[in-house]
Amino acid sequence: MQESYSIISISPNLIQLEVTDLAAFASDDDNKFSIGSYLKITDGNDLSVIAIVKSYRIKDPTPTHPMSEPGAARSFVVDSQPVGLIENGKFKRGGKQITIPPTSVEIAGKDVFEQIYSKQDDATCFEIGALSMNPEIRVPIDGDKFFSKHVAVLGSTGSGKSCTVVKILHESMKPDDEQSKSGTLNNSHIVLFDLHGEYSSAFETANMIDVDSLALPYWLMNGEELEEIFIESNEANSHNQISQFRHAVIENKKRYNQKMTDLTYDTPVYFSINEVHNYIQNLNKEVIGKAPGEGLPKLLDGTLVKCREDYYFDKTQEFVPTNNSAATKANVGPFSGDFDRFVRRLETKLNDDRLKFLLRPLKDDGTEYLTSDLDTLLQSFIGYKPGHRSNMTIINLAGIPFEETSIVVSLVSRLLFEFSFYFKALSRVEGTTESDVPILVVYEEAHKYVPNSQLARYSSARTSIERIAKEGRKYGISLMIVSQRPSEISDTIFAQCNNFVVMRLTNPADQNYVARLLPDTISNVTDNLPALEQREAILIGDAVNIPSVVVVDDVDPKPKSEDVGVLTEWRKDWYEVAFADLTKRVQRQ
Repeated sequence: MQESYSIISISPNLIQLEVTDLAAFASDDDNKFSIGSYLKITDGNDLSVIAIVKSYRIKDPTPTHPMSEPGAARSFVVDSQPVGLIENGKFKRGGKQITIPPTSVEIAGKDVFEQIYSKQDDATCFEIGALSMNPEIRVPIDGDKFFSKHVAVLGSTGSGKSCTVVKILHESMKPDDEQSKSGTLNNSHIVLFDLHGEYSSAFETANMIDVDSLALPYWLMNGEELEEIFIESNEANSHNQISQFRHAVIENKKRYNQKMTDLTYDTPVYFSINEVHNYIQNLNKEVIGKAPGEGLPKLLDGTLVKCREDYYFDKTQEFVPTNNSAATKANVGPFSGDFDRFVRRLETKLNDDRLKFLLRPLKDDGTEYLTSDLDTLLQSFIGYKPGHRSNMTIINLAGIPFEETSIVVSLVSRLLFEFSFYFKALSRVEGTTESDVPILVVYEEAHKYVPNSQLARYSSARTSIERIAKEGRKYGISLMIVSQRPSEISDTIFAQCNNFVVMRLTNPADQNYVARLLPDTISNVTDNLPALEQREAILIGDAVNIPSVVVVDDVDPKPKSEDVGVLTEWRKDWYEVAFADLTKRVQRQ
């Protein structure tokens, strides 16, 4: 009996098959044959190559072809891409080539899928959905490989991206049976930056931090972050501003931390920003006595200032007037008038109530946060908040001024990295065998605060996140980038991602960008990006056995990210808006 197919060519990246009798080849109704189908190509050594159908073309009959008689069915040339092999009943990527010639080709059935998607280790695997082309097959993800190597979750608005993030995080925080019985938290630590305030409903036990409860004392900022918020880099004298601001900050840190040595501009210890403002203001109006034996700043009462730090921090000083008489000669100081705009900017920031969380944060007892409170601040971000321990900390950025979002993200990210770095270093020094404290940092709408841009206002956030991307895995801190516009995000960050969950992308620039990020060998999978349905996702990376299209499970509770049913709402009765309550809320923000 004549075969219903024949192998035309085999190469590492392409297997061509001519199907001469489609009805016979695809006779099993359970194993449908289409683009995206899996083929099992077997040799005589119990080795099978698994290939995905990429494309096909209809072959025209020729006069010498046996199917050229009138009415004969045309044959099909099928291009398929090898993705792995099954040997001794186990699936693995790549590997050996089959011997020549293969003994059989068949459409992969359920038994093949079960071999491909078998769990290697139940203890480290989790699932978020089922195989799109066979809903009976659950797709396991190796949790250690997934979370210890950076993750990107990408998809256009409405693709189900937020629910997918929730599903992944729910699975990661799920306690085992013993922990559930004893009411013990597992050791997961997740920090999620929520740009629109949509995730609180999905994580009811999370430690919620919003603009009203956020405390990020300015003294935690490093030099780059301080300059980003207080100094305009494009001003002509910005170099002088930076120089004197840096000097004032360092000297003020020394003033309040006299027992500490080797203090630097970046050391996270208390200093008074109001005193630094006084210092800059005094520099801006300084007058230098030029009478014989003087040559120093001169106050109105005749005091010669030998050490600015002894006078300029405490209050705004009054200086002698300038004049040219020999006995009382006095000229303006080297920075007189140069810092007018700098002083006004400092005052504006210090008086902005929207920045209380940063420039005037107070503890519950009404006192300032000091250097000794650093451990309390760290605890609140990593889930160790006294009285409310939680696997999840959500930082709601919705009420924070947009221009300061980058600073908040930068500062918290850097603190988390430094915690992980020093925790690891301390463990090595002390030789402890205790558990690690791995941290996952989730950046929702990441393109908003770490774009592929060289603008100074994004510099600190980009530096902090890129540092985690490049070095974090060594210290147990990994990141999850969530975005609907991947083409706008820093290339350095995506270059460090090993696992991708890619949902429908409608923008051609984003489609092309993602296709460039991923291996050429899975082009047949990424070609589906515009056509994916809601909650369908392509799983690619070290954590999955094979690139796969899955239908992500529904989640409950859900994030507040659903689209408004506009026409449905329009057809309801007229709604009376409580404008008084609305305006009060606007004014409070």
